[in-house]
Amino acid sequence: RKEIIGQLNKFQKGYLDRDTSQVDVFMESLYSRDNLLILGTGPREAFRGYDEAVYLVRSDWESWGDCRFMIGSASISSAGDVAWFATKGYVEFDLSKLLVLPLRLTGVMVKEDQVWKFRQQQFQFDIDFSFSLLAILILSAWILVSLVTLVIVSVRVVKARRSPLKDPGTGEEG
Repeated sequence: RKEIIGQLNKFQKGYLDRDTSQVDVFMESLYSRDNLLILGTGPREAFRGYDEAVYLVRSDWESWGDCRFMIGSASISSAGDVAWFATKGYVEFDLSKLLVLPLRLTGVMVKEDQVWKFRQQQFQFDIDFSFSLLAILILSAWILVSLVTLVIVSVRVVKARRSPLKDPGTGEEG
């Protein structure tokens, strides 16, 4: 556990310092070159292999945000030369310091030459989207009612324009 916590702390330091001149050293000390997979927070963010992982880390450091993880309370298990972990944290985005989202980090590490290295990682926003689904349903219903109302009003206006005008006093068409 102590060695894995040490590697997680190195990972944390890299994602706090975000010194792109140190990406190669960071990657070499923390990531396996064998069958590496990192899943990002986006639906199409699957980075396979060492080179793609380097690209992800470099781009995260250049433009994503400051990540902070609760390393001390990470859940860690192992069997032989394989370990797996899970921890929570958050990311404070560069574009808006007001945007801070909870984050989960999970992964698998393997022991290579007596050093624990990441073989798989997954970053996941830790957000409950059940409220979002309810909000989407309510907004969809509101939009549907608004569209139906618009159609009804539009039909009435068109009908009124097509009807000949009648003199209210005589009832005759004008």
